[in-house]
Amino acid sequence: MMENEKDFHKNDKEFMNLVKKAKRKSILKNVIVSFIVTSLVLFGLYALGSFVMQAKINQKAQIDDAWNSLHGANIESQGTSYNYTPVSAIGTTTFVKKVAGVPVPWGKRERMFTIIGTSRLLTTDGASGSGYIEDERIPIYFQGEREVEFYHPKVYYKNVFDDRQLLNEMNESTLVEFAFSFDRGYTLDEVQQVFKEHLAWYWVDTFSDEEIKDHSDQNKNKELARTDHTTIGSSAYGFLHYPEADTASNFISTLNWLKSDDGDYQQGAEELYRNIAKGKSELKKEDLKIIGVVVTGSPSELKKYNNQLMIKGATIGATTDKY
Repeated sequence: MMENEKDFHKNDKEFMNLVKKAKRKSILKNVIVSFIVTSLVLFGLYALGSFVMQAKINQKAQIDDAWNSLHGANIESQGTSYNYTPVSAIGTTTFVKKVAGVPVPWGKRERMFTIIGTSRLLTTDGASGSGYIEDERIPIYFQGEREVEFYHPKVYYKNVFDDRQLLNEMNESTLVEFAFSFDRGYTLDEVQQVFKEHLAWYWVDTFSDEEIKDHSDQNKNKELARTDHTTIGSSAYGFLHYPEADTASNFISTLNWLKSDDGDYQQGAEELYRNIAKGKSELKKEDLKIIGVVVTGSPSELKKYNNQLMIKGATIGATTDKY
């Protein structure tokens, strides 16, 4: 009887068509359900990845801005713009120097972020020198402008240069940046009394005894290059001068925050704090030893510092037109 029923159904074309149609519907239903589930999962993963990426961008932007505010002579960030793709974002940070109020472009830095929460530096501009190894001095250039250099008061140098004579060769329509290195560390008040009118940036003494010895030994080594190992502006630590703001306290609070934050700059911030504090548990403005400054102005304005005895060395930086 059963075999007859099977044969009947096999021979019933209408019934077989219904079975095939039901199978096709079942397969189509499974495909649609699978597609919806897969889409929801992928969308959820993408949304999660985008959230993670944005959180990484916000975190990195905050900590990078904090670190950038601690170093770079008279260099300040003008903000970061982001270019987004479905799976990544590229942040471009622009920097400038302000020479007597006139902004001078000072390079860009690009960082890539991905939806898996990673980030990496793509490009960053750097200074370079032009000259020969036997030259007594190799000037450093950046963005087509001279990069300032500093001389630490306790480091040995074969030569300490003074570029202030160049002020006599400039016309009054030129605005110029100069880095003055001091013969010793001074308090913030002492420095402001002398240079306040043209102050742009303060160089803070962050050298350890070991660093002072290492720099001096390099400069004394006759087998190395004749040029001295100076501190170029982009590698110097300090803070900008704003008459209306307590930037010295901001420098200390930023340093405290970075050394307590478990981020990329924690170790560097801890070392800076240790070198400045010299064993003190709490860092105050009075503990900051200012060993140099960046000043800006016209040639005639900066000539007033030609006979200032506290200046050990003077190097020219960026220049621009007044108008």
